[in-house]
Amino acid sequence: MNFEVEMYRPATLECVIQAAVREHVPADVLLAIGQHEAGTEGTALKNKDGSYDLGRTGINTVHVREAAKTGVEAGQFVQALMFDGCYNYAFAAYLLRRRLQECRADYWTCVANYHSKTPRLNQIYQEKIRPLAEQWASFLRLHYRIEGYQF
Repeated sequence: MNFEVEMYRPATLECVIQAAVREHVPADVLLAIGQHEAGTEGTALKNKDGSYDLGRTGINTVHVREAAKTGVEAGQFVQALMFDGCYNYAFAAYLLRRRLQECRADYWTCVANYHSKTPRLNQIYQEKIRPLAEQWASFLRLHYRIEGYQF
């Protein structure tokens, strides 16, 4: 979990695809997550439980403890997630990979574990992410060719 950080760097399609390739996750799903979460650089949305969803992909602050285990200082981590769009997507790709690896359910349930493992919330997230991922997959197939990577 050692990603390059540049404060106030907006997310680009290229850095999102690079994060997906690096973490071996589907770029269409990663882009769908970002589109659905609809954050922007600098976003910190407070949740009912007192946690915050940060940046483009809505990374929840519960992950600060996880980052701390790897030696990343909490304040720097939060700032990077909020203000570096590429770092935010890189961490989202890392989380998505972990959710896909640890899950023993069907694919879309595993994808929606990114958001919640609660069955009802997971199902709602699946219903929102799937069509977005399908749209992104069509776009990526039309506009991008990466050797050894299939959209």
